[in-house]
Amino acid sequence: MFHQMHAIGFGSLNLDEFWEVSPEFLRRYGLRTGEEYVKDLEWFERICADLCSTGELLARDPGGSAANMIAALCRMGFRTGFYGAAGGRDAEALRLTELGREEDLRIQLVDLPAGRCLALIDREDPRKDRALVILPNANDLAGSDRMDPDYFAAAKWVHLTSFVSREPLRAQIELMQSVSGTTGVSFDPGAVYAALGLTVLEPILRRSDLLFVTEEELETMTGASEARMAAATLFELGVRTIVTKLGDQGIRAITREQVIHQESIPPRQIRDRTGAGDVAAAGFLAGLIASLDLAASLELAAAAASRSIEGYGRHKYPDRVFFEQFVKRRVSGQT
Repeated sequence: MFHQMHAIGFGSLNLDEFWEVSPEFLRRYGLRTGEEYVKDLEWFERICADLCSTGELLARDPGGSAANMIAALCRMGFRTGFYGAAGGRDAEALRLTELGREEDLRIQLVDLPAGRCLALIDREDPRKDRALVILPNANDLAGSDRMDPDYFAAAKWVHLTSFVSREPLRAQIELMQSVSGTTGVSFDPGAVYAALGLTVLEPILRRSDLLFVTEEELETMTGASEARMAAATLFELGVRTIVTKLGDQGIRAITREQVIHQESIPPRQIRDRTGAGDVAAAGFLAGLIASLDLAASLELAAAAASRSIEGYGRHKYPDRVFFEQFVKRRVSGQT
């Protein structure tokens, strides 16, 4: 099979707003940094009025886990595509061309507002950690149009991430039953899907070559508190490589044969951590596509995530020069 694209993403498309708020503001709304929440329109309207009077808006940028990952791959020079749903009135603000060429995108434009995400950054936290609050909107309709298996078969990899609604999840499961065996599948369930457990996610996990998770998600999903036990369960389902995102402690790859740990790479400055895990996933997959080994791919993941933290949203995502210089150093044996 000749693959015309390196990767296609299938996940949410959001408009992200980055706000700096006080610790008291977070406590008042029952929010904790490092956590992800899903709220309704009434809650959003209430908190947004408060944000405008007490918070500081730092930036607005497109977001969504799969979209961030694909945008990072695209910026590093790979040919990418995307499948999802977006509010037609928000298409320009979503900057869909950052996800690939127009002919490589399958994004259904619907008569609903785009998904929205508030990244609420604790202004007193030197690590700039944040709480994420999501309003799904148009994302609930992802997968509602007919999926073309040939579109996904044209990619070397398909990358799946979570939705709030069960309808897009059903579409993802249906896709896993039909996607070509020559196409690799990477899966980042996030906190939302991890909470559904193995029984619900099994059809996707059985087809997943790569799984990106945090330690908390790994335990929530499998019910095993020890990483090796959790990994053994996932290997039995068919997962080949588990990449655990450890934040400040780095990133780790687990296979049946080995465990490789990569320390985090300190950024020159910390602006915002939102999406750093998605960029790490992009860096790791970029390494595999470039035929780097696991250790080098992990290092690329850490370096890419570090670069992304230096700006808000996608402003500091790694580019083609970053990727090519990294590969050149590794091939020449430099560190």
